Amino acid sequence: MFMKKINQFILVIALSVCGIAAMAQRPVTIGVSSHFTNFTTGSYFPAENWQIGIARVSVGVPISNRLTYTPTVGFGYAKTIAADKNFYWDFDYLSIQYVLTETKLQPFISAAASVNGFEKNVYGGYNAGLGLNYWISDRVALTAQTNYDVVLSFKNYWHNSVGIAFALKSSPKDSDKDGVPDLQDACPTVKGSTTTQGCPDADNDGIVDKDDACPTEAGTIATKGCPDADGDGVANAQDNCPQQAGKPANGGCPDSDNDGVLDKDDTCPTVAGVKSLAGCPDSDGDGVADATDLCPNVRGTLPSGCPADRDNDGVADTDDSCPDVAGSVANKGCPEIKEEEKKKLESKLNMVAKLIQFETGSATIKPISYKELDEIVAIMNQYPASRFNVEGHTDNTGNATNNTVLSGKRADAVKAYIASKGISESRLNAAGFGSSRPIASNATPAGRTQNRRVEIHLAQ
Repeated sequence: MFMKKINQFILVIALSVCGIAAMAQRPVTIGVSSHFTNFTTGSYFPAENWQIGIARVSVGVPISNRLTYTPTVGFGYAKTIAADKNFYWDFDYLSIQYVLTETKLQPFISAAASVNGFEKNVYGGYNAGLGLNYWISDRVALTAQTNYDVVLSFKNYWHNSVGIAFALKSSPKDSDKDGVPDLQDACPTVKGSTTTQGCPDADNDGIVDKDDACPTEAGTIATKGCPDADGDGVANAQDNCPQQAGKPANGGCPDSDNDGVLDKDDTCPTVAGVKSLAGCPDSDGDGVADATDLCPNVRGTLPSGCPADRDNDGVADTDDSCPDVAGSVANKGCPEIKEEEKKKLESKLNMVAKLIQFETGSATIKPISYKELDEIVAIMNQYPASRFNVEGHTDNTGNATNNTVLSGKRADAVKAYIASKGISESRLNAAGFGSSRPIASNATPAGRTQNRRVEIHLAQ
């Protein structure tokens, strides 16, 4: 009954083997061997404890290039087991062999879970061992193996086997003799390596030659096998800056300030600028780099970067009160008034100003004086950068405080009239001095008349 169950179990294993074999690239093998066992001491020596068994039969089903599933059945007689238990058998139902090399001479290691029978008793167990296959042709190999078996609740033992294995079909074709069968070889006509699916990799960079743009120089995957010294993802041959990491979009060159001008062409590589100025900034956008722009925050013209200066006097037209006549910065672009001319100007102004008349005891200008005031405006327009002081004076008749107030109001009235004719108030200053600055004696009517006056002076 028990043997029937074992036979059924073997049948299931056999069907599984056939299923795996159908997917394997290497051929299935059948092995037959004789074997020698040592049940006496569990020790490999002495030699007299070894006994010849009858036979072992195995099936080898390749799972991968190096791993093989090898269910094995062995049986024999041994006088040293027990008086009534001379017949024994074992079945390695979960047995794996791992081949250490894929050459003609193939050493391997093995491990298995097993079922062991001694007469009518059955025990579970496991074993491990070393072995060697030597292929004398594509279809035949000589085999040798030594195993140590652990039998649960019974005796452990050694067994050695020597035999022969037959491939059910020839080994897969390997046209280039690189150890990779043609069916698995991505380069079946060129000798390669098992680690690269049978394809050559001359520079050992992990990229096979057929996919390597630089097959004789080690490179990276990102650059299709070509060298990339700065590691920026741009191969040296296409990298305009092979020793400096940059962006692929920039031909492998750096652009530290991200202004679109590469560092190698950027005069100001750490400050964002414009292409037209070799990467340097131009804050006012006038086409003159800040570093050489005399007016970096005011839009100007070449070459200074400052606003236009038609008369080239150093005062921009927008600030030049005399844009067509060269002057000085201190005089807002207008010519400086020499002392001699200044005296003539004041003399001319005061010659007219002394004719200005007011209503008695009032700051109201008599209309008869408008002609003189218009003449004063015309003179001031000839000196557009000059500022003027308008002064009011009185005689000593009456209260001194009242006289000071009245003189101030008259100066203000003259200033207001002049401003109404287009002269900027910023150019005019008005003040009253009462009777504190007489130019004649207040003891006579004629002298008091001279002291009641308006004077205009240059403020510079």
